[in-house]
Amino acid sequence: MSPETFEIPPQSSPPDVPDQIQAVEPAVEAPVTPDPAQNNFPSDYPRPAVLNNQEPLIWAEDEPAAKNYPLLGQRVAAAGDVYRLPAYASALLLAAKTPNIPPTPIRTAAALAAVIADRVPVVVVKDGKSKGSRIPSAHLATMLSTELFLQEFRPVDLVTRVPMYLGNFTLTIPGYNDGGRDQRVIYVGEPAAIARSFPTITAFLDAMPFATNADRSNAVAAAITVALRNFWPGAKPVVCVTGNKSHCGKDTIVMFAAGSGRVTSVTYQRTDWALERNVVGSLGRHSDTAILNVENARLANGEKFIASGFLERFAMDPEPVLFSTGTGPPVTRHNDLVLAITTNFGSLSTDLMNRALPIHLEAIGSIEDRQSAIGNPKLEYLPANRVQIDAELRGMIEIWKAAGRPLDETVRHPFSGCAKTVGGILRVNGFTDFLGNYSSRKAVDDPLRKALGLLGAYRPNAWLPAADWAKAATTMGLVKRIVPEADRDSDQALARGIGVVFSAHQDETLIAETDDERVTLRLKRARRRFENGRPSTRYQFEVLARTDLPADEEVPDTNVANGLSLTEAPADSSTTAA
Repeated sequence: MSPETFEIPPQSSPPDVPDQIQAVEPAVEAPVTPDPAQNNFPSDYPRPAVLNNQEPLIWAEDEPAAKNYPLLGQRVAAAGDVYRLPAYASALLLAAKTPNIPPTPIRTAAALAAVIADRVPVVVVKDGKSKGSRIPSAHLATMLSTELFLQEFRPVDLVTRVPMYLGNFTLTIPGYNDGGRDQRVIYVGEPAAIARSFPTITAFLDAMPFATNADRSNAVAAAITVALRNFWPGAKPVVCVTGNKSHCGKDTIVMFAAGSGRVTSVTYQRTDWALERNVVGSLGRHSDTAILNVENARLANGEKFIASGFLERFAMDPEPVLFSTGTGPPVTRHNDLVLAITTNFGSLSTDLMNRALPIHLEAIGSIEDRQSAIGNPKLEYLPANRVQIDAELRGMIEIWKAAGRPLDETVRHPFSGCAKTVGGILRVNGFTDFLGNYSSRKAVDDPLRKALGLLGAYRPNAWLPAADWAKAATTMGLVKRIVPEADRDSDQALARGIGVVFSAHQDETLIAETDDERVTLRLKRARRRFENGRPSTRYQFEVLARTDLPADEEVPDTNVANGLSLTEAPADSSTTAA
């Protein structure tokens, strides 16, 4: 009989039952003494290795640390679930092989004592006599900061329950993966699934109200960047998801990009210290964050744009130091996450837009009246298909690898390494217009560029001196949005200030949307002889393209045309989009 099965013994024939039953004292069972060598009660966690009849470790108090510390380190490391943190003298990490035990830093003598008690039987000896089984806490505290002890453990940079790509574009396998410094990863999970067609992703994309095809491709680019998030530390674009109205699907796009990874959301704060405190506290609780989502960013009264020196610094720092008063000691983190910002009614600063991977949603019609062909994208479709979407994204990367890892040399972005790689993956898999909206979104979302576009649309193709442009800006009420406050004291100062701004944006592409058309312009500067015959400096907004806005009756029914629908409906609606 195997230990996994048991038999029920045959039942004997019932005895004759007398007409009157006499009372019988109940039998008293002898108490059961638990056998520490057996699992008497079920547990959610692995059996402590110390119960496996190991030879005890002799901790000789008379011996030097150079002998005791390495011996203990070897025995603890042999349990297979304790590693060292990568920094010098930075203690240990408990990384269990079962997914129900979270990774836990071991930084104190008490924490180390508990780890040893579960893994190694210890006998403390002094002067040839046994002194018990507890190693003095002073030694335990010292070991956590000495290389005598720590060098017996393999270093680990990340513990993940989601498959990841290492630096050579190989996928993690279950267990310890040594991809070199910053790429030493413990993956707790099953072998990664790979799908080489993308019907699940396509169905999701078709259900979202992307403003352009570039926005659609950029959404896939965001998901690929998350899949490769441990690449390009401090040099990954900021995923900026904007929309024309509330509940148009911004957070749904962030959820799609994250896949099975964790989204850690923090509320935007207008003061940097408050925002930094939120971020540091949240990342301290969720070290496995894949996307840090700064959600619902808004403009305060009098603000021209959403700006944050902390976010700009965080996006550019390969090893950000996470510290804020009240959140514990400073911690250095490898920048292996993707930063995202979502906003409806706010323009992002130039510094943030320059770092952006822009995705814009243009929802038409009433949210409550729209329905999606895939059900609720946020609350139904993505949770049900998260694993398949991950497999399809990995399939895109594998197809790109099989094609020789071509780069997209046509894309232009400050983070060129990431952009060229992601662009190459998209191009091999048939996605076009990647970052095709990069300049246009900067022109539309940057309040200064937006004001310049409106000014140019007011006097298109006209070569005018700065003084005339200053008068036009005054007429249109754009002076405060274009000219710095210090240059508004007089007409001469205003002309000088607007000339400085125009020169700084020379040859940039701008977009203006009027009531009737969308105009694409280029700001030009020239110093030459104009009609008066004297050399002068003038500026022109050259019209590159004009596009009439469709009449109301020409707006297509997106449900019929291409499945576009709104997302992020109220939570009590199961049929409208999420």
